[in-house]
Amino acid sequence: MDVTSIIDRFEEMLVSERNLSLRSLNSYKTDVKEFLKYTENKIDILKNDIENYIEYLNLKQTKQSSIMRKISALRQFFSFLSEEKLINQNPMLEIKLKNKNKPLPKVLSEQETKLLLSYFEKKSNPKLQAMLHILYGAGLRVSELVELTKDAIIYDENSKHYVLLVLGKGNKERIVPLNDIAVEAIRHYMSNIHKKGNSTQYLFPSRAKEGHITRQGFAKLLKGIAAEVGLPVHKISPHVIRHAFATHLLSRGADLRSIQKLLGHKDISTTQIYTHISNEKVRALVEGNPNIKKLKI
Repeated sequence: MDVTSIIDRFEEMLVSERNLSLRSLNSYKTDVKEFLKYTENKIDILKNDIENYIEYLNLKQTKQSSIMRKISALRQFFSFLSEEKLINQNPMLEIKLKNKNKPLPKVLSEQETKLLLSYFEKKSNPKLQAMLHILYGAGLRVSELVELTKDAIIYDENSKHYVLLVLGKGNKERIVPLNDIAVEAIRHYMSNIHKKGNSTQYLFPSRAKEGHITRQGFAKLLKGIAAEVGLPVHKISPHVIRHAFATHLLSRGADLRSIQKLLGHKDISTTQIYTHISNEKVRALVEGNPNIKKLKI
């Protein structure tokens, strides 16, 4: 696949999953193209190549804020390349840079999440209902969700509850519990596909070349639900639902270590962003923000 096609697919992912503004989208594309010019369009590179590029930017006396933005764009780009299996390893996973001014991720309130899920009270879509309940109930990455296989659903004899065996980043497995609502949604969905005689290994199959519903396809369906229930479409993405899962758990008393394990974060510092989100909600409540008043902190 040529570089132009790869960038086009990367842009499609950013639009459907990350809800970037047009300005941010153009910045990402510019930063990625600038990097590819530096590597002579090579994408299967090593950590050392990234470090050399950062040194090159410093020698050009590039502003630190600009370097951080470029690194952020490359993190997204190489994560995309890795998920699409266009590279053998993600060199950005070994690059550690601290950004003190990193913005807080977007997140839905509990009321907004309930409104999103209320869509299925009036319209029947067992597949989409199961996907959304798993996404919010288990906090999966969208790639983990769409790639779930039927045998990933396991009944745990010890806890007497159903769990998911999730294959996360770096092919690391983790066990995530399923709540009763998600289990019921899965049962309803499975009874429907059983009637159709679907024999694929994937839990959410499609006619796409991957054999399962794509990340972009699910993201578009999610935005469709948001539009139907009256939520701002630009605010909704699979990643936002994952953030909602974590922040709602934290606001209800879950500890960071437990949330870290559920999300599959390698480093606790990644999970700590949710403490800042909760602090922002508390501060806004004290200041009388009308959008926060209905939240239960």
